[in-house]
Amino acid sequence: MKKLVSLILCLALCLACVASASAAKFITIGTAGTAGALYPMGIAMAQTITDHVDGISATGEATAASIQNLRDLHEGNSELGISQSEVAFYAYNGQMDYEGNAFTDIRALYSTIYNFLQVFVPADSDIHSIADLKGKTVSMGSAGSGGEMAARALLSAYGLDYTTVNAQFMGESDGSSALKDGKIDAMIATHPLGSAAMTELTTSMNARLLAIEADDKFYEVYPLYTPYTVPAGTYNGQDADVVIPRSRIIMCTSTNSGLTDDEIYEIVKAVWENRDEWAGSAKSVETQAVLETALEEIAIPMHPGAIRFFEEIGVEVPEALK
Repeated sequence: MKKLVSLILCLALCLACVASASAAKFITIGTAGTAGALYPMGIAMAQTITDHVDGISATGEATAASIQNLRDLHEGNSELGISQSEVAFYAYNGQMDYEGNAFTDIRALYSTIYNFLQVFVPADSDIHSIADLKGKTVSMGSAGSGGEMAARALLSAYGLDYTTVNAQFMGESDGSSALKDGKIDAMIATHPLGSAAMTELTTSMNARLLAIEADDKFYEVYPLYTPYTVPAGTYNGQDADVVIPRSRIIMCTSTNSGLTDDEIYEIVKAVWENRDEWAGSAKSVETQAVLETALEEIAIPMHPGAIRFFEEIGVEVPEALK
């Protein structure tokens, strides 16, 4: 009889566990390629959400970054995803590649790390400005990526496009190899400072980071970018400070996500109340993804659940984001 009772209790416990597991809501966080800081950050944030939000089990997924993530959010194929702030702005407002197809369902949750728009040329190149890229062979990033969109925006500010440069579509690793082999004249990359690809490039050849000064017209045409001074010595052979554009990487969701306002609130709360669990995923994450700047450089409306969390902890949410 005792064995029967024990068996019944065990079965009841197993059924309870199965019921609990089946009740969990599984969500996906779209990140970026595995080589950068965004993938490990997303993986770590997913674990934090899983550990601290009842009923939610999150997984980080390697993706092609902004463009794919926004599309997946818009189509309801994922629940959270990172994006370059300016790409999210274009998507929400139906600009650039999104003309006639605005993703008005996209919502911001918070800012994370910075994205730096970097242009490398051989150190002895006669290219000293973006305008000098006219007629040159330039790596623009992977075709259809957020990086390629940023590279096109950079060219357009100087009256250049794919009819005036010989555009090549390569990821940062392939672009670096092509620049070293003399197959291209310049490489435009949207990468964190000191990333593995950029560091390898500048240590294996004499490369020069092209300056885009603070008074340059690029910032007038694309105000979501701000000038940033890259300190001398950031890259091998960089003897002086260099000013380049930077923008934010933001975490997004969608009104198509299937997540309630309360669930988004709990997700954002878990992420920021347990920052120590994911901040060490990369050096740039530890120094740049901080609560004090979590609402900076967001240019699309925020999700009500995220707004609720930040207002609860005394952070003023600008009216433009509501």
